[in-house]
Amino acid sequence: MRKGTAVRAAVVLGVAGCGGADDARKRGGASAAPSATPRAEDTGPVTKASAQADIEASAADAGAPANDPDVAEMTATRCDASYRGYGTEDEKVGLERYEAVIGELRERGWQPSFEVPERKDENGTVQIVHKYFTKRGWTLSAEFRAFETGLISVSAADKACTDEIRSRLPFSEDGTDGQ
Repeated sequence: MRKGTAVRAAVVLGVAGCGGADDARKRGGASAAPSATPRAEDTGPVTKASAQADIEASAADAGAPANDPDVAEMTATRCDASYRGYGTEDEKVGLERYEAVIGELRERGWQPSFEVPERKDENGTVQIVHKYFTKRGWTLSAEFRAFETGLISVSAADKACTDEIRSRLPFSEDGTDGQ
């Protein structure tokens, strides 16, 4: 798939999904509440609800900031489950918190599939980390960005749903849109 085509597909998937999306408003700032439910045996199909529960419980158990409430609202009718936790001036989000979230996701059965090389600044400090995981028909992307107060972003997409949307897009067999 060409870069421009991939970007257009991502925009369509992100905006249209398997339904509509609302505009984002403000960020959440409090820490996520610890997971109160014990982990169930990890069997059966992954659903949007179970993917969202995995993500939110992983963030909470790792002590990451609360999910931006607008992220959950935006993904309510789409093919994905998402989390976005922002650090604050008082409580910055660092790489160690991201790695704790990754550890929690792995404990919940998400298997590593690909890592983008870390991006570091001129002092060698890690600025961006991006890892991918899979779990029974779902792909999860987890990203850390060190800018300002830090950001952890996790999104899991149902391959069957995204494939169905892609089938409706006007792309040719070679992945181009004819332009």
